[in-house]
Amino acid sequence: MWLSKQQPHDVNALLAEKQELRKQLDREQNEKQELFMQINSMIAKLADSGDQDEINRLKSDVNSLKRELEAEKIASNAEAARLKSELQKAKNEIQDSIKDGDSEKDAMEQEIENLQRQLNIKTASLQSLMLAKSDSSKTDKLSEENETLKLKVEDLQKQVSSFMSQMQDKNSEIQKMKDAISVNDVSRQNMDSLSEKLSEMDRTLREEQQQKSQLRSQTETLKNALSTSESTLSMLKDKLAQFEQNALDLKNENAQMKTSTRESILFESGRIKELQQALSDEKDNNAILNVQLREKDGKIDRIQVDLLAAESRAQQAEEDVRDMKERIITSKKDDDSNNLLQDELRRTEEKYQQAQKKIENLDETIKQQETQIRDLGRSLDEAKRQLQKMSEQRQNEEVARQGEDSARSMEEKATKEEIKKLKSQVQLQQQLEQDLELQKKRVQELTEQRKVLESKASVADEFGTLMSSLNSLREENRQYEEETRSLQTNIRTLQDEVYQHQDAITEWKNRAEKAEEYIEKENHRVQNASSSHDADITRLENEKTQMEEALEKADQEKDQAIREASESVRVMKREMTEASITSDRQIQSLKEKVDSLTRELESSRRRMEQLQEDQTKFLGSHDETKAEMMKDLHEAQDEIEKLTNQAGQLKSKNETLTTELEDSQNLCERLKAQYEKADKKYEETKVQLREAEDLADRLQAAQILSGNVESKFSDMQKESKIEMERILDNHNKELEKLREELKKSHTEHTSLESVLEEQQNELAQLQDQLREEKEQSSNLLVLNQKIEKSEKEKERLEEQIRSHTSQNSDTSKTISDLEDKISELLKTNDLLALDVQKLSKSLDSKDQQLKEAEDEKNLMLEEVQALQNATPSDSAEIAELTTENARLAGELLKSHSAAERSLQMEKEKISKQFEERLKTANLEKTRLASELQMADSRKNTLEKQVDELQSQVETAERKLKSSTPIAPPRSNTRTISNMSAMTNWTQADFSECEDLTRLRTEIDKQKRLIIVLRRKLQGLQQ
Repeated sequence: MWLSKQQPHDVNALLAEKQELRKQLDREQNEKQELFMQINSMIAKLADSGDQDEINRLKSDVNSLKRELEAEKIASNAEAARLKSELQKAKNEIQDSIKDGDSEKDAMEQEIENLQRQLNIKTASLQSLMLAKSDSSKTDKLSEENETLKLKVEDLQKQVSSFMSQMQDKNSEIQKMKDAISVNDVSRQNMDSLSEKLSEMDRTLREEQQQKSQLRSQTETLKNALSTSESTLSMLKDKLAQFEQNALDLKNENAQMKTSTRESILFESGRIKELQQALSDEKDNNAILNVQLREKDGKIDRIQVDLLAAESRAQQAEEDVRDMKERIITSKKDDDSNNLLQDELRRTEEKYQQAQKKIENLDETIKQQETQIRDLGRSLDEAKRQLQKMSEQRQNEEVARQGEDSARSMEEKATKEEIKKLKSQVQLQQQLEQDLELQKKRVQELTEQRKVLESKASVADEFGTLMSSLNSLREENRQYEEETRSLQTNIRTLQDEVYQHQDAITEWKNRAEKAEEYIEKENHRVQNASSSHDADITRLENEKTQMEEALEKADQEKDQAIREASESVRVMKREMTEASITSDRQIQSLKEKVDSLTRELESSRRRMEQLQEDQTKFLGSHDETKAEMMKDLHEAQDEIEKLTNQAGQLKSKNETLTTELEDSQNLCERLKAQYEKADKKYEETKVQLREAEDLADRLQAAQILSGNVESKFSDMQKESKIEMERILDNHNKELEKLREELKKSHTEHTSLESVLEEQQNELAQLQDQLREEKEQSSNLLVLNQKIEKSEKEKERLEEQIRSHTSQNSDTSKTISDLEDKISELLKTNDLLALDVQKLSKSLDSKDQQLKEAEDEKNLMLEEVQALQNATPSDSAEIAELTTENARLAGELLKSHSAAERSLQMEKEKISKQFEERLKTANLEKTRLASELQMADSRKNTLEKQVDELQSQVETAERKLKSSTPIAPPRSNTRTISNMSAMTNWTQADFSECEDLTRLRTEIDKQKRLIIVLRRKLQGLQQ
């Protein structure tokens, strides 16, 4: 379970599917065993109908031998259980001692380090004292303390060496326990010798049989061999499953070692490819053997059909002979004809007796085979029990296999259904036997009727009928002999095929031994690597602590920066509110002044009108009124100057506000930079933690093979996961806080901008009022023209800004399109993962089929060897068999070579297609990355252009409206280039896309190989 927690969901799903497939294998094996038991029971029922005396004698012998076998098996099982328990105890003790030793070692190392530190401190103090003072007594004391500490260190080192020697002694004890297990193997050899004695007894019984019984026994033994081969197949399947697990572990190890060094990647990938090639070759061979086994099954079925036909013919011949006897008894009138008929009857009786002997021999062989089948069934039951014990041990070791009970219940249901089917078949057979008995009774009745009728018929007709029946019997005997010859030829061909399978099995055994040697070497290498991994873990733990300290420091710095930023924002808020209040007040006062000035201007106009009217009346008082008007004009100009001064003051205040806003923006940028630094640090810590997890995964794989440091590694893994989750939670909380503060600052910034815009609007209104006042003077026209020009320039700049914004929208659209493409790639990645799962399921099912075929092969070979030992072989037949065997071996080699060539060609095609797809995927990836970079660069350039245009607008407004305050430019500092987190994540996504494309190409390759193998299998079947 602790492995499945760390692995991803896809790998867990694959492992679950593998477990389900293994459960299906177990179900099929149980069903096969139950079928064998039912067959044995049916054979026992058939055997009960034969001679009971010989059967009882043979049964007593077999039972005595079986009892001896069972007693020895029980003793050997007890010894094996005792040795296993002792081994488990020794392993537990060794693990406990290793744990205690590790803890003691760590404590000793800590003590040694502390002592060395104390030594260093004291030596430094000694040197300082020697330099400072020449006090001999203190130096002597320090030197004595130094020597005592050195002695302590030496004692600790001796203790460590003694602990290592204890570890070696315990390893030697484990070796002794393994040697004790070999004693159990000796007891198993004794059991094998007893089984050989049983086989010799069976041979003596088989030597009494004739050709027909041999044919029948051979066919039935071949069937039984196929059935019993499945029990031995289970053992080979377990070995192959272990081999596959080791291969998977090696694959995982290789995948994890990729991050360490490129050289190790190449080495491990080469090994993995070799293993995959070996597995694919084995799968091809197994598929070919499966086809051959199916052909053999078909041949065996045909032989059985032929035997049944021959038996029916023999029964008909017996009935004809009985009819002939009855006719001869009735026809006693003519002596000559009777004598001839008696001679013919004697001959037919002899033939009938021979056929009866053959049938009896067949029955005896059937009974013997039934006893053998029962013995095999019992041995299979014992093997079942052993397998159940092994499965219980595995269930105790593997907690993940808790759902096997439900699967077994399903298997039991399926087996019960099959048992019902077999029972129905048995009932049908019983009904057939009853029908045969009824037919025999009818035949007897018919014979009696014939006797009555034949007594009335003539002797000549009877003689003719007898001759015709004899001729028909001769022809049937010839046909029967031809059928036996054809069956013999079929059996020879089957024997040749069995020899070929034996050769293939020896080759596979050699390959399995080589694979086991390779696995042992890999285990040694993993053990060596585990020691280096321990050092890496300690180093990573130290780095982890350092990174945690750095993270804490960074968090503190973040908190301080956030506090400073929040305080500065609060101060800015206060200042902005105060400035807005003061500006509102000043604007109101200015409005009031402007209103008063407008009123005065209106009053002055009225006065001017009155003066013009009075001018006609009073020409003499013109100079005085002119002087008064000049005074009024001077006063109005003074008031205008005061208003301009006030506008300049407002402008300066506005500039101070803009500077403060810029300072706040700078603070925001600093906060963003700090946030980006924190993100970078967090990503670096993530990378380091990933490296630590990779190393932990390597250690995990090494510990799976060695089985020594599982508890430590699981604890380390849990702690690392908890720390990772804690760091991620803290980081996410900090990110949320920073985002909230940034949002607040943005809202405040927008509020400030709105306030500034309102102020600008009010200033514009004031400017309009000033323009109305300046229209009375002569310079208003020039100013209006300049203002119109500036407004035109402003409109032009605004159009440019709009065009740039449209370009920005286009770039944003391109970015959104790229994001859609990335989402599509992610979807394809998910589809690839599903394809991987399906492929793994199909591969596992094919592996199971191949294993079943191999087991069936092995059992067939064993049964063929038994048949060879049982049946006497002639030299001519041996020569024919050897020639046929050589011919078939040559054909097999040719087919293998052709299949290998075609596979190599297909592999080369697939590799080329894989490379082309990789190139296209890489080109698409580079194109997308370049498009993203171009979009980012375009966006940055457009933003810069917008900033420049805004600065130009501001400068133009300053030039044209020097008397009015200038609105500050909006900050557009935030760009995609500043968002480092986004770029990092996108890079991670692209790396995942690469992995998924690689997986997809490998899946396509496997699919094509599977299609090719299926076609070849179909061709072989045809």
